[in-house]
Formats: sequence, structure tokens, C-alpha cells
Amino acid sequence: MSNCVVGNGISLMELADRFGTPLIVYDLGRVEENYRVIKEATGARVLYSIKANPNLAILTFLRKLGSGADAASPGEIFLALKAGFEPGNILYTGAFRSINDIKYGIDAGVIFNFDSRREFERALSLGYKPKTAFFRVDLGYGRGFAPGVVLAGEESKFGMFLDDAVEAYRLARDVGVGEFGIHAMMGSNVLDADYFIKIAELLKEYAEAIEDRVGIRIRYFDMGGGFGIPYRPDEKPLDLGRLGVLRNFFPGELWVEPGRFIVGNAGYLVTRVTEVKRKGGRTFVGVDVGMNVLIRPMLYGAYHHIITCSNNEEREVVDVVGPICENTDKLAIGRELPRVREGDLLIILNAGAYVYSMSGNYNGRPRPAEVVVYGNEYGIARFRESLESLVAGQVIPSFI
Repeated sequence: MSNCVVGNGISLMELADRFGTPLIVYDLGRVEENYRVIKEATGARVLYSIKANPNLAILTFLRKLGSGADAASPGEIFLALKAGFEPGNILYTGAFRSINDIKYGIDAGVIFNFDSRREFERALSLGYKPKTAFFRVDLGYGRGFAPGVVLAGEESKFGMFLDDAVEAYRLARDVGVGEFGIHAMMGSNVLDADYFIKIAELLKEYAEAIEDRVGIRIRYFDMGGGFGIPYRPDEKPLDLGRLGVLRNFFPGELWVEPGRFIVGNAGYLVTRVTEVKRKGGRTFVGVDVGMNVLIRPMLYGAYHHIITCSNNEEREVVDVVGPICENTDKLAIGRELPRVREGDLLIILNAGAYVYSMSGNYNGRPRPAEVVVYGNEYGIARFRESLESLVAGQVIPSFI
């Protein structure tokens, strides 16, 4: 993107004027490029991680490119099916699933990735007779941009250590499972290629130990996601060329589950300046979007680069803040930006992943519209919520 233009010359300023702000815009051309790049680099079967961005237009677009789907809940299974994914192309990965969660997956006919032996037992008690079963292991090694997204070790609620995994695979063997997969997802938004090579080595070691102790052969090797994108201007992108070693690394089929890598840098959160307030030694740039839409800075201290569409060369250090009634509603703190005034547009980059999917209606704020761009074309992919949407599904009991 350059000069607030996406696709083949589509102006974000014009989209903001037409659809209003705040507005999230997705460039499907970039989504397509990212999908093809990660698939080519790894040689893997790609299952898009729906949690990153569950927009139906994006899901449908990726299905048509040949992607499978990684679903974490009945809701994500529902969305994948709505987008046209076949049940056999959906891997259902979860933790501490309820009986209803498990039953929904069984009825939908998707492939399960089990987080524990007990979860597998509960599925069997419902009459589940799988041909293929995956189990999630904890390799004891992980990395992430914040402590809460490191998914390895005793403090992580996900997966099984080796001895427990062996027992789970033995049970699956004994009940007649014919095909086996192994899964590990150890971190999030990692930019170091060596990390993924290390995960592959550990996953292969775990698989070999399980095969030897259980007497089975594992066919599918799922390394999960975690493929990172640069959020800060000084960060270097993941060296995909180094991931070529993953091709033919496993004796079976390699699967990966990128989400952020595919959609993250394809999203732009367009917001309008509502006020510039100077208070003591600080300058607050108020905008019409808040942490109800972009919660990552408040939740993780995450960084999102912000640009303007003006050519103003004068710069100042500001806090970019939203309208939510919380002092943590700060999208950027101490950020140097071109000087702006009321009515100007700010573009928050890397808004394609974990933005709308983590949004809510806090403070009674309806969520924004979503627009997709592909080449010379664009269209609405989700309408802006109305105030009436805030009461959808609510009823007032008769005794009140």
C-alpha cells in the first residue's frame, strides 16, 4: 500500500467517505499472495486459522484458493461450513470442550484434534468412531510476543506431554483408528525461522517416540501456526526461504495453520480524528475507534503502526486514544506522527488479524463495517452494526 491506496488504486479515503468510519478494509490480493507464499515455502497443506479473522468473504476466498480450515469452536465450524468448506477439510482443535462442543463436531463430520485422552474418551462415549484422529502434544518449547501467547510448558493449558500422549494414541489404536495425526502449536507471531525448524525437529522426535511405544505410524504432522508478521517498522519479516527445509522433513504429510500470516497485513483500520486535545505536556489525538474494536494494545501492549493520508511534514509526539470510558483505551502511546487535525484520517496497519474477531460492544459501541478489495473491485463484506443490534436477542422477562 502507498499513499492510502490498496488493491489496484482503490483509495482508502474514498472508501471512508462512502462507507463511513471506523472502517476495516481487507486487500484480498495480499491475502492471496500471503497464502501462496506460505504454501510454496513450506510445501505444506495449509489450513487457515479462522480465529484470526472469521469474515465469510475471506473464508470463501481462501477456500477457493484451496485452503483447508482450522476451527476452534462450533461457531467456527459453522462459519467454515457456511463458507463452503467440506467437513473433511476442517480440523477441529480445542481445549476443555464441553459435551455439546464435542457433539457438534461429531455431527458436523469434521476431523478432531484432541487436547487430552479424557477428551477423546468423552467423544467415544458419544458414539464417535473416527477413521482419523489427531492429538495435540506439548513439546515443552515455545515462543511468543507476549507471555499469554506462549503455549508450552506446565503453565500452558494446551496439549499433552509425551507419556500422556502415548496413552491417548494407545486408546485410539485399540478402538480402531486407522490414520493418525500429531499436532503442536507452541507460540504466536514468531519471526525467527530457527524456531520453526526447532519445532519441526521436536515434533518429529515426539512422533518417533510415540510410534515406537504404541506400534503405529503417524501420517499427518501439524506444526500449527505462529508464523509471524512485522508490526514495528524496524522488525524484519520471517525468512521464508529458510523454511524450505520443512519440505520432505517428515515421513508423512506436513500441515500448517497460519492465520495472522495470511490476513494480518492485508487489513487496514480506517479511523477519523474527532479531537486533538493538549493537556499539560501531552497531546491526545482522539479517534472514532477504540479498544472495543482494537483491543490488542490494551490486552498485550501490542504495537500497530499508524500512518496518515496527509502530506504534512510537521510531526509531533501524541497518544492516540479512543472514545471508550477507560483510560486504557489507548491505541498508541508516545507515538510520533505527522501533525493532524479534526476530520483527518488515520490508517492503523496490520488490522487483518485479531481485530474484528476480538471486538465487542463495550460502552454500547456498534462494531464497524468491513470492506474487501480485490484488484479494481471492492464491496461490503459486513455491514456496520446498528444501535438496534445492541438489543438483538434480548428479552425482558414478564416478571419485570
